[in-house]
Amino acid sequence: MPINSLIWGKSDDLPFPYPLACHLLDTAAMAAALWNSYLTDAQRRMVAEGFGVAVEEGEGLLAFWAGLHDVGKCGPSFQGQSSGPQPGFLSEPEFSGPQGWMYEGSVRHERVSHLVVPALLAGCGYDVACRPGRSVAHQVGQIVGGHHGVYGPMLDRVTLADPCRAEPRVGASEGWVEQRAALVALLHAVCGRPVVPTRVAPAGVAVLVTGLVVLADWLASKTGWVLARLGQWRAVGDEDWVAHFERAVRAAPAAVAGAQLAAPVWRSAGSFAEAFPQITEPYALQADVGRRLPELVRGAGLLLVTAPTGDGKTEGGLFGARVLGAAFGCAGLAVLLPTMATTDAMWSRVRAYVAGNTVEDTPVTLLHGLAWLNADYALDGADSVLDDGCTSTTAGAFLRRRHVGLLAGAAVGTWDQAAMAVLPVRFNALRWLGLSGKTLIIDEAHAYDAYGHALTVRLLEWLGHLGVPVVLLSATLSGSIAQRLVHAYLAGAGHTRQPEVSCAYPGWLFADADSGQVTASPTIPTSRARNLQVDVHPVRHTHTPSEAGGRARLLSEQLAPLYDAAQDSGSVLVVCNTVPDAQKTFLALSRRSGSRRPRVLLLHARMPVWQREEITNTLIGMLGPTAVRPKQSLIVVSTQIAEQSLDVDFDLVVSDLAPLAQLLQRAGRGHRHVLGNRGSRPSWALTPRLVVLSPTGQLPPCAWGEVYDTALLRRTHTLLIDRAGQPVAVPGDVAGMIETVYAELNHLADQTLQDDRERARREAVQSAAADTASIPAPGTLTDLYPVTARDIDAGAVTTRLGADSERILPIYTDRDNRRWLDPACTTELPLPAQGNKRLDRDTVADLIRLTVQAPASYLPDTAAETKAPEEWSRTPVAAELRLLPHYVISEGAVHGYDAGGHSLHLDSQLGLVRTRARR
Repeated sequence: MPINSLIWGKSDDLPFPYPLACHLLDTAAMAAALWNSYLTDAQRRMVAEGFGVAVEEGEGLLAFWAGLHDVGKCGPSFQGQSSGPQPGFLSEPEFSGPQGWMYEGSVRHERVSHLVVPALLAGCGYDVACRPGRSVAHQVGQIVGGHHGVYGPMLDRVTLADPCRAEPRVGASEGWVEQRAALVALLHAVCGRPVVPTRVAPAGVAVLVTGLVVLADWLASKTGWVLARLGQWRAVGDEDWVAHFERAVRAAPAAVAGAQLAAPVWRSAGSFAEAFPQITEPYALQADVGRRLPELVRGAGLLLVTAPTGDGKTEGGLFGARVLGAAFGCAGLAVLLPTMATTDAMWSRVRAYVAGNTVEDTPVTLLHGLAWLNADYALDGADSVLDDGCTSTTAGAFLRRRHVGLLAGAAVGTWDQAAMAVLPVRFNALRWLGLSGKTLIIDEAHAYDAYGHALTVRLLEWLGHLGVPVVLLSATLSGSIAQRLVHAYLAGAGHTRQPEVSCAYPGWLFADADSGQVTASPTIPTSRARNLQVDVHPVRHTHTPSEAGGRARLLSEQLAPLYDAAQDSGSVLVVCNTVPDAQKTFLALSRRSGSRRPRVLLLHARMPVWQREEITNTLIGMLGPTAVRPKQSLIVVSTQIAEQSLDVDFDLVVSDLAPLAQLLQRAGRGHRHVLGNRGSRPSWALTPRLVVLSPTGQLPPCAWGEVYDTALLRRTHTLLIDRAGQPVAVPGDVAGMIETVYAELNHLADQTLQDDRERARREAVQSAAADTASIPAPGTLTDLYPVTARDIDAGAVTTRLGADSERILPIYTDRDNRRWLDPACTTELPLPAQGNKRLDRDTVADLIRLTVQAPASYLPDTAAETKAPEEWSRTPVAAELRLLPHYVISEGAVHGYDAGGHSLHLDSQLGLVRTRARR
């Protein structure tokens, strides 16, 4: 039967409706181009082996399936929609829809595709008589039905064999049935009548293919592409479908290239020195990885590198990724970190690395919630200067779209970007398409609670299932967690017998995905070994400087040299466990008198974005790797953000008691760099020292809430007291101390206390919550439906339990009820320009820089005055902001917001201040 060209596929923003057959052919051509120029060798091999076909047969097969994605538009629901062109053939009897009240309502076209494609594939030799879970035809139906980001439920046998009987709304009349069959026959023919797969593919492969189908559809749906093809179609006017497909095949490679979809092409680097020629004297860890790893690697696997901060883990990990990627045919690169600040810094480093090590332009995307605020990553921030021999790393508009950042040849993002792939969210197939073509580096692999760790375990199971090379980097990873992560990867790769895992510190190990064998390095000597003096002082948790034995008094004594003009100037980092403690500490130190006044700065997470950036940049300029030491003494009061986000070097670190891993991270901010001719250490801090303020009485003190686990605080305190007078040899003592504090309950035996059991219970609950929220393990999964969820609760897919969940925008209301962005009432709360429905991008960026991140519980859910203006409802990001009203009662006088039980106000120095109501 001839294909009816009036059956349309696209009409929005087009001068004429675009025939459905043209769009299906376009998508098939685009999928073929993606197979040839975007997928890596490893991904092509995964798909071919997964379906039991030869690699050379994969191109036609995936092109055919991609073309099928919108077959469901050939039915009465889609063709008859009121917003469409309403073609005249709909009145013909052979194109009628089912009659009766029970058939009212429409069926979405992707659901129709899922329903009808299996039976249509029977005409191409696919088996539909078997159980749906064993049917390739059904798996293809789920794949194409998932091209809008969500999979449909598995069909039963009756629906699989006869969808028109099970659901007449798909279009059971003769015209619909014949037209769908004709479309499938056309696609099958132009794609070379591809071979029928011999088996149902593993779940990971099916998800990867879904991602490719989605990507091909998006590229073939871009307005520019459709207008060009529509113009050619109407100009020729011969309704020659094969000729249209040939034109699309010729045009598709340029469209793929224009979207910057290509795997990186790396320069030859057989040694560490070739990859990093600027490092003339590599650290021992780097040299060992560079010498021994290439001899071990024959394919995919997991590399775990553990070493203290400053031993060159990052470069060692990048070289390891290069070796693993080359061996497995997986050229892409993704680097993931725990915070946005560390991610921004790493993006600059990876961008320089990619520019100097690739032979073709390779975009490097920056992936986190505020990436678009990074000035260097702005759309107009193209490479201003390219060094000789370097390639461009600028990501264009397509790769900055939602959901597609991981499709770039190289990506740097927060850990959440990969963790979201194991949550049942819409379009997670695109994340898996991007991840499966890369070697994945997860930095600071220790930096997550039990919930985040459980998500990482599930992520590693899927990565092992797909054979994706992985590199884990950590400074303080316990042996039990290291073993769990390695075992998860090997379990995903199909190994049921798990080997013992023991990683030297400093050192590395490699787990081979094919054999399951684990090879570990010996302990690697370090040129950066040092002795860290740890002084533990018991203090009452008070903020009154005059109170003997109190925290404020002891802190004042420790910082006395900075207030004494007779002493050398220097810099001290004071790390508090809560923002209120940091604010009170900052005020006390700012008010303290002496024969000289040090500069005192405050940095924490409850400050506006612009202020955090400004203070961070100030600190890097004063204490960064290349900074000349300041002449004025400096005290920086901070919170946990100082543990990972700052590459700065203090002479002394003072910290509230925290779990050992956090204390070691904080101590790593002291004596971090070799000063050389940039300055010298003060006489009162010639060697590395960490001062720990340990609260007496209850642990944790009430003021800390549940910021840290009681058992970990107690075990850390006990360990430090037992070691009193003994310096910590870094790295020699670190591994043993970590194991002592973080031992699991079954390793503690008769040493367990109630808080240990409570810790085990809490971690079990968090792990169970992650297991409930995440997608199933890939091992025996054949039904794709659980991989996504159409009506999922946003709270159920968080990647971090207890994380700050809202951005609060402080605003100021004057006596006339006009709302402003500043207390001086000079900048009004913006609204869309006349004639526009949205705020412009620059305005939204300005708003975000004024926001403070805070828990959702800070503002009442039902308070109308905290909701974003209705005029912002169509502006992404802005619509999700919460307002924090302030009231300007007279010139210079501002009252904060009564949130019921506490008040909130933004202080120019302290940041967001929360004051509990007095009872």
